[in-house]
Amino acid sequence: MMPNDPTRRSALSVALLAHANTGYAVDCWMAGNGQPNGSVRYDTDRAWFTIQGRPAALRELAQALLACAELTEQTFPAPSAAVVEGVAG
Repeated sequence: MMPNDPTRRSALSVALLAHANTGYAVDCWMAGNGQPNGSVRYDTDRAWFTIQGRPAALRELAQALLACAELTEQTFPAPSAAVVEGVAG
């Protein structure tokens, strides 16, 4: 057995690929200690995940996701429709 080393930390790395038109299920419940919690779940026959937390934590995550989407769109804007010369619209 390896000795306990307080300088070593466990880590978990997860990548979740988001796709448009994905059906996310939302739910909420009251914990035994009286704290409200919510969750977002994605479930298919191949994989599932759930993100759970208190409302403030879920709002922080939502803000980070929106900021990520905006940064991505600003950095890599969608190409505009090609303009064809000599063709009336």
